[in-house]
Amino acid sequence: MVSGGARSKTEQSKHGAAPRQAVHSGPASAPTQGSHPVRQSRTGAKDSTLCEAAAPSCKSRTIAPAGGADARAAGMKRQRQTAHLAADRAGGRHVSGNEEAPDGGGRRRQRHGGAWRAAWAAPLLGLLLGFSSNSLQAATGPSETAKTSSAPVPGTRPRIGLVLSGGGARGLAHIGVLKALQAQRIPIDLVVGTSMGAVVGGAFAAGRSVEDLETLVAEADWNSILADRPGRRELAQRRREDDRMLASRLEFGLGPEGVMLPAAAAGNSALEFTLDSLAPDARAETPLPLLPLPFKALATDLINGRLVVLDDVPLSLALRASMAVPGLFSPVRVKDRLLVDGGLVRNLGVDIARQMGADVVIAVNVGSPLLDEQQIQSALSVTDQMIKILTTQNVERSLAELRQGDFLITPEMPGLGLTDFERSAGAIREGEQATADMAAQLQALALSQEEYAQHEARRNAALWPMAATLPLGTLRIEGSRFTNPEALKKELGLESGQPVSRADVQLASAQLYGRGDFERVQTQIHDHGEQRDVLIKVTEAPWTRSRLRLGIELASDFKSFNRNTLAAMHTLSWLNDWGAELRTSAKLGGYREFKTALMQPLGPGSPWYLEPSVEYLGIRDSESLKPYQWNLSQTGLALGRQMGFWGDLQLVGLRIHSDYRDADRQIRATFSLPELRWRRDTLDAPAFPARGTLIHVALRRYPVTLTGRPSTYQTRVMRAFRSGDWAGHVYGALAGSFNSVDVELPQGEGLGGFLRLSGSEPSSKTQSYAFGRLVLARKIGQMPIGLGDTLRIGASLEFGNERSVPFGETGLRRQARNAASAFLAIDSRFGPVYLGLGSTRNGGSRLYFVVGPVW
Repeated sequence: MVSGGARSKTEQSKHGAAPRQAVHSGPASAPTQGSHPVRQSRTGAKDSTLCEAAAPSCKSRTIAPAGGADARAAGMKRQRQTAHLAADRAGGRHVSGNEEAPDGGGRRRQRHGGAWRAAWAAPLLGLLLGFSSNSLQAATGPSETAKTSSAPVPGTRPRIGLVLSGGGARGLAHIGVLKALQAQRIPIDLVVGTSMGAVVGGAFAAGRSVEDLETLVAEADWNSILADRPGRRELAQRRREDDRMLASRLEFGLGPEGVMLPAAAAGNSALEFTLDSLAPDARAETPLPLLPLPFKALATDLINGRLVVLDDVPLSLALRASMAVPGLFSPVRVKDRLLVDGGLVRNLGVDIARQMGADVVIAVNVGSPLLDEQQIQSALSVTDQMIKILTTQNVERSLAELRQGDFLITPEMPGLGLTDFERSAGAIREGEQATADMAAQLQALALSQEEYAQHEARRNAALWPMAATLPLGTLRIEGSRFTNPEALKKELGLESGQPVSRADVQLASAQLYGRGDFERVQTQIHDHGEQRDVLIKVTEAPWTRSRLRLGIELASDFKSFNRNTLAAMHTLSWLNDWGAELRTSAKLGGYREFKTALMQPLGPGSPWYLEPSVEYLGIRDSESLKPYQWNLSQTGLALGRQMGFWGDLQLVGLRIHSDYRDADRQIRATFSLPELRWRRDTLDAPAFPARGTLIHVALRRYPVTLTGRPSTYQTRVMRAFRSGDWAGHVYGALAGSFNSVDVELPQGEGLGGFLRLSGSEPSSKTQSYAFGRLVLARKIGQMPIGLGDTLRIGASLEFGNERSVPFGETGLRRQARNAASAFLAIDSRFGPVYLGLGSTRNGGSRLYFVVGPVW
């Protein structure tokens, strides 16, 4: 079947010519009304004629026979003359991708003024819709054109240009297209790519094998890559503590201009690390003109809306700019320009390939189809359809550039969306199949095995691996304004003369990004002789210096326990050049809590710090059998050390005032004590972790009482695991006294409640306990980007042994209980959300609704 349906007669008369089909996405079919008849190909097999949505001047021509060097050379000459003529008419001269073209399209802008206004409306709507995979073209004509490449082609065969469109996850089909072209021995002499097409095409042009691309895409953790911040395990220790204090990710900045929001719905550095890994190590920083295959990436100038052809920047930077989808990723600054996704002005750069000297164009369009009437049921779907209509017109204008002998490949990917990267295998398979279906038509371009091997050898020419390690020469950090680059360098721990690898540099870059101060961290590695110079460019996120996080914590068993709490946390960072940070949190509702602490490093980038703190906790329990009220206030001074992988160690001096009262008595106490704390948290999510470890140990030495001097301990340990769609964790908690001397104060968190002996009533007056649980759940869905992470359904087995001495009573109470639960867990931006049913043996059953982490 011919790809892309024929237009109506009315459309044909409007455009002056019937549409001509360049390529089949399946076997050749009989001619239909409104299309040109299928001709005999140069090999004698059936061949399709020209392009879909052809321009009025684009008339059908018989494809030249395959045999005869003179005939092929003549055809090449005519096509090159046509390409140069088209370029001359478009702008008067060829210009570099970093220059502004002469204004040769002014009259066209007047004719299409309405389209220009509509073009700039689309990106704004794209912020709501995640940016359609076929992006709108600003109707100003080519504002910046590419230089014609003079790279030679062996013999007299035509130069073949591959044009890859944008389309988000649908663009992964390009890997399948390349895979099939290689299997058919179709040589590629130049590549033009937009957005995901630039990523795949740029990596291929740099010498990366198709097999490597397929493996890297399959193994990538796309959920983390496209998340709105680094993966939790990559966060700095203090940023992970933020999640422990308030798991919500509703966060924004406060500044002199008012409220500031993040510049993008997704993070940037994780994506950039992935893009860097797609390009060969030795060529990530290679300027585009030095790549083995001529390659150009298309981007959009966010300020004036012009097309920018990236042709003289490092490969990794070109890929980042071309894929900076507005609203999803932050714009990329290249020299003096702020660039975003090239699909806004040219999603399918057929004209750029012509200007680079392509005689034959193989264009791959991975755009989404229009919605049918049944799918348009809401205002959002109407807006989505409007953008799809506008962007389809953009693609049609590019398809009009195709000529006789060109090819159009349109993989069928129903239901695959912009962000469905986890379905990469299906997209690659569809791209491979669509190209394989055209093997008969493409065969005329195929080389012999020997010729193709030589062609591939040239693509991989000089592809030597980057030296594993070299002594570090210089390390520079540029772009900081309120952060201190000297403190940052000391944190990284990379010393001059120390052997460093590319992996070490990427790890240092990820460490900086995990601080939460930057919206982008870029690295450049330059090897000079026997030393390696590293430049790290940071783009500070202005909203992070003073940021406010809001959230809610809800817990209900729909019986006797209901707790609703509003929470807020404010962090003020880089109060001085040593990196001081003030963090304040407050909770109001089911209980009252206020904490503030100033973390002051003992030098620029020092792992040692002092942390004075003030804390208040107020609990009023009026629903239990014996209502009580407890107010606790404390001040502290901690000497701490950040230990990287091993977490954070603190020695704290505390001054505590406690006031407990119930119907029978009141206990007041004021005292001082030392506490030793060790916290290590590498969990990948606060809601339902699938990887990592949590260790929290607190040891206290109380003052002498009538019964002795208590020494207490509280320990929590969690180990998360994952296998495919299944994930779970083993959790254990232990609290008590080393010398069996009890403290006449509530200790620990108690047992009871969801996942802490599910089905039983919560206890808050525990002296000591031992508790363990095993949780296993299966992933059943994925939240949209910017709204959360995974959806899981699972179950738990729980065991607890509690030892308590209620106030005003004598004697110990020991209870050993077993419990189980089943639940639905959602990792949302508001924090973990659970809906569960739990039952404790001989203790009843309860239905739970919880918003907030359950440790």
